[in-house]
Amino acid sequence: MTPVRSRDAVGALVERVVAGARIPSPARRDELRRELWTHFEDAGTSVEDLQHAVRRFGQETVVTESFRRVYRFDYAVMYLLKIAASIVASVAAALLIEVLVNLRVEVQAEVWRLAPGFSRAAGVSVAVVLGLVTAWEICRPPFNRSRATVAAGAYVAVCLLVRLLFATGAGAFVTATMLVVLGYACARLKATPARLVLVFGAFAAVLYTNHLVLRVAFGAGRALVGSAVLVAVWSSTVLILSRVDHAFFGFFDASGREAV
Repeated sequence: MTPVRSRDAVGALVERVVAGARIPSPARRDELRRELWTHFEDAGTSVEDLQHAVRRFGQETVVTESFRRVYRFDYAVMYLLKIAASIVASVAAALLIEVLVNLRVEVQAEVWRLAPGFSRAAGVSVAVVLGLVTAWEICRPPFNRSRATVAAGAYVAVCLLVRLLFATGAGAFVTATMLVVLGYACARLKATPARLVLVFGAFAAVLYTNHLVLRVAFGAGRALVGSAVLVAVWSSTVLILSRVDHAFFGFFDASGREAV
């Protein structure tokens, strides 16, 4: 092994440890990087010295996990901010879609207004976003029991809070939960066109059946339109969650993979 290749190997080891430590602060990451380099450089510059320093360094996974425990609170705070940013962006996109679909213009009166069913449709869309974010965190690989428990608990807490504050608002979360479960089941298909068609059909069936059970006039045509809107909300939310996750994990690792 040449000295250059030895330093390259040490550099790769340092970068893996820094990335695996999941330190949100760039300044602290640079500080850890300098400390690790100092540790290896103090051992000497020859090939034998570097190899001996690497052997004394210890098992990479153990060292990385020890640093991760030190910075776990900072990482948890940043992770919660990541989820909050995803929710805000996804809810904003969902409401924009609902506004565009429900916007009505009275030409003679020159008045812009929203359709009477806007509040109900917007509530279901927001509930779908929250349910999808929850499912995203629970099912995102690699599976993490703590993350799944916190996500499910937060979703249940939101449902109970809405039920307490708005007696009529809980139904939106019941509908949204069914939509998310069916949507995720359909989304497991590999073929994108077939996946979207199945999600569209599942959403239309849920909307139609739900209104039928409640004895609310809601024809098949309205169910199809409502399903198309929810598919748009679903797609925009998945896109936002994917982009935010990529940016978040890419912040710790240039390859964009999650360090767990």
